[in-house]
Amino acid sequence: MRRSPADPRQPQDQRLFIFLLLAASIAMFWSSMNPQPPVQPADQAAAEQGDDAQAEGNQADSAPAPDRSPGDPATAADAEGDDQAAGDAEGSAPEVEEVPLAEPQNVLLGSASAEGPYRMLMTLTNEGAAIRRIVLSSDEITEIDNHHGSLGVQDFSDVAGGVRLDVVGPGTVAHQAGLRSGDVVVGSGDSKAGKFATAAELLALLEKTKPGDKLTLQVAGDEPRTVEATLGRPPLELVRPERENILLHQDKLPAEYEDVPSLLVQLVSVNDQAAKNAALIAANERLKSGGWTVSNQDAASTTFTMRLADLGLEVAKTFTLAEVPSDKIDDVNYRGYHFDFSIEVRNLRDTPQEVVYELQGPNGLPIEGYWYANKIGRNASGGGAWGAVGLRDVITRFEGSRNLQMSPSGIVDGDYERYGDGSSLAYIGVDAQYFSMMLIPQKQSLEEIWFDYANTKLATPELGKRARVTLNNPTFTLTRTPVVLAAAGDDPGEGTSRTDTFTVFAGPKRPDLLAQYQPADADTYTLQGTLYYGWFDPVARLMLAILHTFYAVVRNYGVSIVLLTVLVRLCMFPISRKQATNMVKMQELKPEIDRIAEKYKDDMPKRTQAQQELFRKHNFHPMGGCLPMFFQLPIFLGLYRALAVDVELREASLLGDWTRFCSNLAAPDMFFDWSAWMPQWVNNGFLPSFMGIFAVGPYFNLLPVVTVCLFLLQQKLFMPEATTEQAILQQKMMKYMMGFMGLMFFKVPSGLCIYFITSSLWGIAERKLVPPPKPAENPAAFSKPDPPKRLSNAGGGGTKKKSNNKKKKR
Repeated sequence: MRRSPADPRQPQDQRLFIFLLLAASIAMFWSSMNPQPPVQPADQAAAEQGDDAQAEGNQADSAPAPDRSPGDPATAADAEGDDQAAGDAEGSAPEVEEVPLAEPQNVLLGSASAEGPYRMLMTLTNEGAAIRRIVLSSDEITEIDNHHGSLGVQDFSDVAGGVRLDVVGPGTVAHQAGLRSGDVVVGSGDSKAGKFATAAELLALLEKTKPGDKLTLQVAGDEPRTVEATLGRPPLELVRPERENILLHQDKLPAEYEDVPSLLVQLVSVNDQAAKNAALIAANERLKSGGWTVSNQDAASTTFTMRLADLGLEVAKTFTLAEVPSDKIDDVNYRGYHFDFSIEVRNLRDTPQEVVYELQGPNGLPIEGYWYANKIGRNASGGGAWGAVGLRDVITRFEGSRNLQMSPSGIVDGDYERYGDGSSLAYIGVDAQYFSMMLIPQKQSLEEIWFDYANTKLATPELGKRARVTLNNPTFTLTRTPVVLAAAGDDPGEGTSRTDTFTVFAGPKRPDLLAQYQPADADTYTLQGTLYYGWFDPVARLMLAILHTFYAVVRNYGVSIVLLTVLVRLCMFPISRKQATNMVKMQELKPEIDRIAEKYKDDMPKRTQAQQELFRKHNFHPMGGCLPMFFQLPIFLGLYRALAVDVELREASLLGDWTRFCSNLAAPDMFFDWSAWMPQWVNNGFLPSFMGIFAVGPYFNLLPVVTVCLFLLQQKLFMPEATTEQAILQQKMMKYMMGFMGLMFFKVPSGLCIYFITSSLWGIAERKLVPPPKPAENPAAFSKPDPPKRLSNAGGGGTKKKSNNKKKKR
């Protein structure tokens, strides 16, 4: 059967090369999405809240400190430490008056309203003077794992007859509806069926609602009342108790689990008293979980103070939120996603003291999209530039060095020791996929050295063996260089205290926003360095620039990706035509190639040499058909990294807010929820073995199926018919690879699937609608193998035959 010159038949070597290139690409892509397997090493809060006497100000809550058994070493050390510290005080310094521990309470700073002057609502606890929650104040940045209606309240307690709202922050839906901290909600609507016995029942009701729904709540009290709230989207919590993250992917908490708030302070040494000293242990227990005294409260700032009488010290921590001018509220890149945090250590004795403290960093950052999301890092253990690191990592930068990125898997494996000895710290923090919380010391110059060294650890207990090691909760500690405090005496003067202040960035990783945060005047040490797009960084940034340009016109990132794909295919059109021309020429040369293969079937070197001479004679490059693959690989990986890094593409919707399908182009399309039918390991999206490829998550995704179907259609339409056993085997392997790709693609961002679908449809249309290149004018010169006698007499015999043929034609 004679084949049309337009029939796209590829040589076996070229198909083999494309197969190997595709396999290598899949291997690289797979390694970038999957971390190394984990290595396994060996009271509910009750609160009493006053009403909001200070508008948009601070509200207080009661919550018991963690219970400790009598056998707890820390408890025993407390008793021993009291006696020892008292003896030390008698011999060395006058007794410092003790201050009783304050009652547990929460303090609220800022507002959750996007129209307010603050970018966040911060919930602080005086138990440890630390951060419990940070909620970003933005209508554009919301929770992506939950799409139900929300009151904006995260803390509930079961009480007799109803559910108490422990913390109702300013600017939340509940606050705007008239609810306040401490209100007890007993039911919804007017029916008895709407009564609440537990907080779980209220949350179950909210899960059945949608943003924009109206919810009527009955509130108990001396004067029972009814309030109506218009529900909103669940706000994005940048920091929250880690237990809430764990329960997203596990049924229960690890053994002996205890939440740890952010930015705790501990003492390493005081004079000659080291870590094992009983007085120091007792003091650290007070610093960690005791009730600090709250003072200087307003809507944006508060101070916590703890007196350590046995050590003759007083420690104060101050939090001050940045305010945004009214004319800059709509500017998402305005420098307002931060707060100032200061630690002051004051000497209360009339003798000098040397103090070393340790600051623990933030923890509890988001693990949103835990079943599909992944990050890559610069120098993470077990990963490298192609390996996935944690969903949250510790990033540090010192003067004269690049960013250091420490992953949870490396922390679990013990890969990291103390680091940065004697170096000047530029910034350090915990980095999530689209958000980060970074501490920048406010030093006069970058060269100043505040800390002896840094270290990394897990803030909360390590997760079980069936959990992804990348979901562990990392944090860091900074150990201060020794600080000598002058004697206080009767008239405390200069040098009796030391204050260290930090600018703490807590927000989305927008490039223009991050560029405004830097230590001192070091322009080359901005937080923009925390953004990492992988090996194809320039391509990813170019893709983003084009996408943002298209979005400015069409206002839809899904359509922008389609336009980007069309632009890429238009730019590649000359290459595609060259590929088609190569295929036509390959068809013309195929009879001669077959003749050479038959002649030298037992001599591979001579066959290869003869083929190369044939290709050189006709100016044919067999690898030319692979150029589109070479060009599309960096574009594909660049777009993939752009979707995984750029916060503007997070929550970018294809069809609008009315449907969950393709509601987040940086996530799978989530066509429908099948979690009720699937085992837990499938829904979690992870298994610590090769079976993990089948852990595809709690949703059926449609676009990956469409993508693979289009790949198979292209293969059916344009792949040449197999005529040899080798070709048959290659085509079978390609089909199996397509099935493997379907599993791999099942959790990729829907925006990436839109790119592949558009590119595939363009390719099919181009091959079907654009006229193919014309073959050579005289392909008969090598359309059939020469007769055997021409091989032995290539001179006059051949010429004579041509002459006879011409006579016959005449």
